[in-house]
Amino acid sequence: MTRLVCAVTAVWNLCLWQVDFVSAFLNSNNAFEVYMKQPRGFEERRDNMWRLQKTLYRTMQGTHDCAQNLDKTFKGHRYYRSKADPQIHSRVQNDEFTLTST
Repeated sequence: MTRLVCAVTAVWNLCLWQVDFVSAFLNSNNAFEVYMKQPRGFEERRDNMWRLQKTLYRTMQGTHDCAQNLDKTFKGHRYYRSKADPQIHSRVQNDEFTLTST
């Protein structure tokens, strides 16, 4: 994926820059109800369960929900998903070409 973006950038003489979304997982809503036990050393009450309001990093559900949220955002901004690689989105707006890789 990185090679593709670099190749397109070089061939079309585009500017390349990177953005890192550090809190992407923290801003995604859960698609399903997700519960977790309290972490060790943080027990307020024995056998207490927590319902998560937002996605949690390093969980399969969190990754899925974050990807869905990101895809919905791309569609809202009129990006097209690549058929060759679903992690690459692009759009042309006012003679400006944007290519993103997640």
